[in-house]
Amino acid sequence: MLTSATMLSVSISNTAHAFSLMDVYMLAKQQDTDIQIAESRYQAEAQASPIARANILPQASLSANTTDVSQETDGTTFGVAGTDVDFNDHGYTLNITQALYHHDYYVQLRQAKNSVARASIDLDASYQELITRTADAYFNVLAEQDNLNFRQSEIEAIERQLEQAKKRFEVGLIAITDVKEAQASYDLAVASEIEAQNALEISKDALEVIIAERANRLNPLSDRMQLISPEPNDVEEWINKALNENLSLLSSEYTREIALQEVKLQQAQHYPKLDIVATHTDTDTGGLSGNRESEDSRIGLELSFPIFEGGRTYYRTKEARYRALLSTNEHEKVRRETIKNTRDAYLNVISGISRVKALARALESTEAAARAAEAGFQVGTRTSVDVLIALQETFLAKRDYSRARYDYLLNTLNLKQAVGTLSIDDLVQIDGWLN
Repeated sequence: MLTSATMLSVSISNTAHAFSLMDVYMLAKQQDTDIQIAESRYQAEAQASPIARANILPQASLSANTTDVSQETDGTTFGVAGTDVDFNDHGYTLNITQALYHHDYYVQLRQAKNSVARASIDLDASYQELITRTADAYFNVLAEQDNLNFRQSEIEAIERQLEQAKKRFEVGLIAITDVKEAQASYDLAVASEIEAQNALEISKDALEVIIAERANRLNPLSDRMQLISPEPNDVEEWINKALNENLSLLSSEYTREIALQEVKLQQAQHYPKLDIVATHTDTDTGGLSGNRESEDSRIGLELSFPIFEGGRTYYRTKEARYRALLSTNEHEKVRRETIKNTRDAYLNVISGISRVKALARALESTEAAARAAEAGFQVGTRTSVDVLIALQETFLAKRDYSRARYDYLLNTLNLKQAVGTLSIDDLVQIDGWLN
């Protein structure tokens, strides 16, 4: 938890220095509404166990009464002349009940324990999702910032090319069409810059929703980033791990078990119920015959057995069976999705490594091609259009390379989330690769 002073320091630092990935994550833990909802939901659902346990503990109730009475008699009754009597009747009753056999109570207790366990898993899943959502939003901002920077560099390069084309046209070395091509490329690049600026602001908006801060500067990804292959290097081992530890799948299993227990709970309504019942009553009564005090203490067994309730229990049991079947089918769906998501994440990491390496080579090639095109233009062997095309290809290569690096990092987080092992340590490692 961040203290108020720390939160203030982070807020002020928004204008002083760039946010790191860990800065953003710590703010997200404090400010993200989804995680606050998840924590509140867990706290609410965690009460299911003590509520269910209360049923098997002694139940005590106390009731008391007091009544002011005014009695008036006329004539003579039993030799006593008519009288007026005012008195107070009062007393109390203490009831204590202890369940001896309530099969449904013990089913509810097991059901409640499973509900609390599921709530804990769901909270852990929310924290894991917070990691991926925060990283995704963070890298989206960096990607859009890179895109804007590349666009601005492209504009500067095209502007230089446009000026050269104009000068060459003025001395009759090139046709007006080359100038028009350069001008068109420049105008399109300016329009793309406006679009890139807008996309950057939108990505910052998305991050602000999570951290409740405007993060105008973020630490960029450095060249220290390492491309690490998944270990073990076998997708089937990752799938087997996911089938045992994926949090969504574990939560679904608890949901299925709770639904099966609901069938037993409804069936238990057919069973007899046995309680120990103890009662103590103390009364103080007045009247014409004088005050009378009495005490009555009783203890015994109370057996109740449902015979017929209009078919309610039968149909509730039937409903519970269908809902259990529904939960079983949903669990199978989650299991299949877990397999698919794990396989996809693994393959995305593997292909992401190859893609980053390939795009790094492509970037080197396009930059070399652009330099060659510009040199050729200077000596008249290449046209202005050739240079513009080379500049465009260089921009695209830079953008794709930048995006591929972020995608690789996100895919590594997604893979660990799929197998239920994603933790803050994974963010710490990535944070070490930022400038």
